[in-house]
This record gives sequence, structure tokens and C-alpha cells, in this order.
Amino acid sequence: MIGSGLKKLAAEKGMTVARGVAYGAYQGFALTMNEGNGWKALQFATRFPEPAAEDALKCKLNTVDLNRTYRVRELTIGQRGIAVIFHDNPGTMKKIRAFLDWFMPLLEESGATKVSVCNECGCDIMSDDGWVLIDGVAHHMHTACKEKVKGELDAEHQERIEENGGSYLTGFLGALGGALIGAVVWAVVLLLGYVASLVGLLIGFLAEKGYNLAKGKQDKGKIAVLIIVIVLGVLLGTVAADAISLAQMINSGELYEYTYGDIPLLILFLLMNDAGYLMETLKNCGMGLLFAALGVFGLLRNAKKEVAGIRVIDL
Repeated sequence: MIGSGLKKLAAEKGMTVARGVAYGAYQGFALTMNEGNGWKALQFATRFPEPAAEDALKCKLNTVDLNRTYRVRELTIGQRGIAVIFHDNPGTMKKIRAFLDWFMPLLEESGATKVSVCNECGCDIMSDDGWVLIDGVAHHMHTACKEKVKGELDAEHQERIEENGGSYLTGFLGALGGALIGAVVWAVVLLLGYVASLVGLLIGFLAEKGYNLAKGKQDKGKIAVLIIVIVLGVLLGTVAADAISLAQMINSGELYEYTYGDIPLLILFLLMNDAGYLMETLKNCGMGLLFAALGVFGLLRNAKKEVAGIRVIDL
């Protein structure tokens, strides 16, 4: 995702906006800009000619309080580049521009590779080669290098899946156990007269935690399993709330002719014969599923990203 502030900066520098990022050459270096909830990021696709050059840059960076001066939340130098994450508050774009004015000369002095050099093989890039998005970061590299990187990442992802092993069955049972714990909380919240997306997030969190602890298979099928058990958690929580209410009525003598063992059949009878009860139950289930979906959307998106591996997209 990219907002108006970064789009304006990209337009000023002749950069391209696509696939939710702004990318291109910024003072000769390959730069990707994007943002999310509460953060903005600058990501340079570059490498250093030798470890000493990287160490020298780190020493210069350590002389400044980056958080206080530029609102930098995190600065990471990795194998394929440099990621700078900013706290996104009013005025952050001004801080980003100031940071770039200060940082770019340091990057130039370090001898880090520029946009005209392939970030994979280190050789000059010809005019017929282009940009590729690797895990959300734009790299300028040879077509052959892009295919090589894609093959390596696919192989690594497949190797991780095989190493993790596991099965959908154990994963489902673990996720179901987590969702049932969340369903108990859901039932209590309903009894108190609330429906909260936070509880939906709790069900999703516990379901995924259970799936992983039970060594569920880590591929795309994981998302389907999580969706199923989250829905089951919401539905069971809704029914459990009604069951607890009926148990309280039996305990108080209001339903003296029934026992606790009659509760499942009593709920079924009400669903089949009481239109008002049926509509209220469907309403609670619908609201519960809606709020659960809102609560776990981000969690499922992250889980999907984890099992999908690193994406390589031509730009």
C-alpha cells in the first residue's frame, strides 16, 4: 500500500507506482517505498563491496539517534538491501525527506551498489533487463538472475514444507482445540451482551497456535483449516451461550421440568419450533461471523503469506 505523501515524493523523483509500492532510481540507487498501518518504509536494494564498507556505514548510523531525529523505528541491513521503517505520524513525510537528505551521501560514500548493477550477480545491467518485486521490494536485475532467484526461493520454500512435515489431521485437531477455548470466551462475551471483533481475533490466534503446536502441514491448505475451525468456534460459542442461559434457568427452577441433559434437545426444539429464537440465533451467528472475520482478517493474511513463500513478480 502507498499513500499520497509517498506518491508525491515518487512523482518528484520520476519513480513508478505499481503493485502497492513506489519504486525506481533515487539518486542512483534502487529504492522501494511503501506503507501500512502506523508505518512507512524505505527499502534500498543494494549490496556492499566488502564487509568493511558495511561496518563503516553502521558506525556512521550509530552516531545519530535515528528515532528521535527522523522517527526511524527500525533500520536493518540485510543480504539484499537496507530497510528503514518509520513511525507514521503527522509530519513523518518531512522527516523522511530529511532522512534521505542525510542518508544518501552516506550510502554513496559506502560504495554500495547502484541501480545500474544487478543486485544478484553484481554485473552491469543491460537496457533489455527490468525490475522485479521480491517479497515486496523492487530489484533491478538481469532476467536470468531473476529466474535463478525465483527457482532458489521456490526450492527453499518446498524444502521447508518437507522438513516441517505434519498433516492436516493433526493440524485440524490442534486448531479445533484452540478454537474451542476461544469459543468459551465468545460464549461469556455473548452472555454479557456484547459481540466483539477482539474475541474473533482471539479465536483465530488460538486456532493458529493450536495448528502450529500440533505440527499441522504448512502449506495453502492451512488457511482452509483455520477458516473452518474459526467458523466452528463462533458457532459453538453462540450455542454455548444459549446452553449456559438454559442451565441457569434450570438451576433457578424457572425450567423445573428439565434437566441439564435435556439442554441439547431443548435448543434443537427451540430452533425448529420458535421462529423468534431461530432468528435471534441466526442474528447472533451472523454478527459473530462478521466480527470474527474483521478480527482475524490480518491474521489470516499473514498466515497466507507465510505458507505461500516469498513471491517474485515482474514489474
